[in-house]
Amino acid sequence: MPNYSMDEDAAYWQAPERFRSLFDQTPSMGVKTSYFPLGDPNDDNTPMAVVLQMEPGYVITNHAHACERVEVIMRGTLTAEGRVYKPGDVLTAKANEFYGPKVAGKDGCTTLEVFAKATGSIWRIVKNESGEVVRTNMLESFTTAFAHALKKKEKGSTPEQA
Repeated sequence: MPNYSMDEDAAYWQAPERFRSLFDQTPSMGVKTSYFPLGDPNDDNTPMAVVLQMEPGYVITNHAHACERVEVIMRGTLTAEGRVYKPGDVLTAKANEFYGPKVAGKDGCTTLEVFAKATGSIWRIVKNESGEVVRTNMLESFTTAFAHALKKKEKGSTPEQA
């Protein structure tokens, strides 16, 4: 398997074909992503490691995933649940456990998020305004899954202003 350096290899920022639409669209909301499957990327049960590089002040709203996940702060800081997390700190969530919001610090934040299953990095679970749980396949409906973040980016506001 190939090895990559975040700072030295352009190929570090990549995605298997199945995840390409997500990879291509995330920069529109202030996030750079890279997908590293731990097996066959077309198998829904393959664990998936996702690197997220967030702009300063970027907000990840309250949501859940359909599988367990672990997230490691690699660079910068991330504020969640009243705490500031720094490189080396770890956040976890069980399947369908809601977490967030999380806010990238003044220098941005880069995290490594490992999902127990590839589907965990595809399905985003949120509660709408009436409290109803809504599941969105981000590969099929990126705009629906991230409507809130995209509106802020269009207006040119920072997450703190929205």
